[in-house]
Amino acid sequence: MPHHIVLTPDSETAFHTALIQQHLDACRDAGGGEVALAAGDWRIASLRLYSNTTLRLLSGAHVTASANWQDYTDFHVPTTLGYVSVPHMISIWHLPPHYLNAPITAIEAENIAIIGSEDSFFDGADCFDPAGEEKFRGPMGMVLCKCKNVRLENYTYKNAANWCHQLDSCENVTVRKVHIQGGHDGVNVHYCRHVLIEDCVFETGDDCIAGYDAQYVTVRNCLLNTSCSTFRFGGQHLLVENCRLIGPGKYPHRVSGRHNTLCVFEYYAMQYDEGICLDSVDWQMRNCEIDTVDTLLHYDPANDFMHCRRPLRDITFDNVTIRNLKTTSPVYPLAEAPLSVTFRNVTLSWRDERPEPISRPYVHIHADHLEEVL
Repeated sequence: MPHHIVLTPDSETAFHTALIQQHLDACRDAGGGEVALAAGDWRIASLRLYSNTTLRLLSGAHVTASANWQDYTDFHVPTTLGYVSVPHMISIWHLPPHYLNAPITAIEAENIAIIGSEDSFFDGADCFDPAGEEKFRGPMGMVLCKCKNVRLENYTYKNAANWCHQLDSCENVTVRKVHIQGGHDGVNVHYCRHVLIEDCVFETGDDCIAGYDAQYVTVRNCLLNTSCSTFRFGGQHLLVENCRLIGPGKYPHRVSGRHNTLCVFEYYAMQYDEGICLDSVDWQMRNCEIDTVDTLLHYDPANDFMHCRRPLRDITFDNVTIRNLKTTSPVYPLAEAPLSVTFRNVTLSWRDERPEPISRPYVHIHADHLEEVL
């Protein structure tokens, strides 16, 4: 029989990690189940979910992660992020051995869910780690590695100490009605397949949505607000529809302190991850509103090691309104891999003076009703 239980927090207990994990383990042993956290204040370090298990936050459940980086573990997660073992990247980003610590982890699990309710939240406590990435970043918000059939729904996650949701090599993922406040990246989908992100509000200090070598990623009906780039992405079959991409960022970029939104699309195909094998094709943005961002696209494979593993081939903007754009896009494809950009029913206005038009070699622009409002 599946294991189902509703837990109530004990205010006399400093941490509830052991209690919650006891019942997550019971779900594993029973072949599945649900652990529900009742209203109240919960404090955790690292929890692990297993297959066929739901972690549910009932209305008023407030889950705060430890502010001490030494309380966490990564459960020996077999990450598929190739760069984490590259000496050069370890050096320049100051990546620690415990880079993938997190309050919540799932490894090679199927049919898992984390579901919230009204007035429920996770709080990453902006955990400071002097030994962490960039000598300050703490644990990820969640780490899901090689998981299938994942539902993340209806909760707020604030103050994540590093990427809020670190997903790599996962399949069939739904992120729905999730509100991210502050912290770093919102959702990372490296090597993931069939990801749906809908009805979400992302107010992030770093990129809203990131990941490379991903396929079939759909983002719809979302508000995306960032003090970095809206997408740092590489992969195939990206659809962004019915979204509002609004700058400047509500929460500061944690390193620089600035709030301006840099790019709608920052290309991502890192030199130092040999697993990247896909050219980026079939990127579509349609029925969207963009306001107060610096530029649309940054792509420079000859000079940026984050852009050069595989090329970007095409991107389409369809029925998109762009207001208060600061400048033209720094886009420099290579001769052997030209880029096709299509504008269809697009309205554009500039933030200040209209910049001088720039001809970009190896960029083929197709415009069908591109209206520039001066």
